[in-house]
Amino acid sequence: MSTSSDSGLNFFAYARNFFSNDFLPQQVTWAFALLLLSLVAVMAGLVLVRRAFGMPRHSTTGALPPSEVVTVERYEIGARLWHLGLAGMMLALWISGAAFYSPGIVPGPVPIIGMSWLWVHLIMAAMFMAGLLVHVIKAPLIGWRTMVFDRGDWKQLVATTRYYLGLPHEIPKLGKYAVSSKVFHVLLIVLTVVMIVTGISLTMGTLGWSDVDQEWQRKQRLLHDIGSWSFLALIAGHVFWQFLKSRSQMKAMVTGTIDAETFSEHHDWDRWKPDVIETRTGKD
Repeated sequence: MSTSSDSGLNFFAYARNFFSNDFLPQQVTWAFALLLLSLVAVMAGLVLVRRAFGMPRHSTTGALPPSEVVTVERYEIGARLWHLGLAGMMLALWISGAAFYSPGIVPGPVPIIGMSWLWVHLIMAAMFMAGLLVHVIKAPLIGWRTMVFDRGDWKQLVATTRYYLGLPHEIPKLGKYAVSSKVFHVLLIVLTVVMIVTGISLTMGTLGWSDVDQEWQRKQRLLHDIGSWSFLALIAGHVFWQFLKSRSQMKAMVTGTIDAETFSEHHDWDRWKPDVIETRTGKD
């Protein structure tokens, strides 16, 4: 398989189509992944340079939690377990996908259990879709509105943009999530839909469950590759932003809670009223 129909760098690997004999793109190359990760690195560098000249100025206004509150719940146990499980499934999907994306890069079959990487990929994909279904059903029960965009997000977006442009700004206190987290969530949804639809189509053809048009499969394979690398870049950017948080905020990803002081510094009680875990009179 050639990396290009001409010379030079190309984001697609080309080969003769078995059915039409046309020279067509058959696979997205590593260069595309490097491009996306380079863009993430540039973004991270610009953010760090800007912060070196001054941290963003946050508003001191906003409703405070009741005076007796000591600790509130930031992430419920289900959300933390889902986050951890999702990370494990994504890692398994990337490793198993790399095994047949670039044959030979990952030894096979899978050590100890002797299963092919294809089946590992399919099993992990099925677990991912099952977990996603549970997540979608459970979300309305645990406060899905915290991820919905509101007017306060627009004010935060404008203020944050002014900060990075070096203009006067005052970033308002948040609800549960920042607008960047909500955008990240939307992008995850879009990429997940792309990966599920293309993955099902490729599975039906690979396992012989359906007579799928080969030209359709070629396009689905390209979309699946693009989605995979986009997921990698998106997660890399997400991890970078998490490391920018304060120690108490990062700790909340493990403990699930934040203290009232941290809440008051970053959040508005009128925009988000979390469950109270501990008050000055004891735990609730």
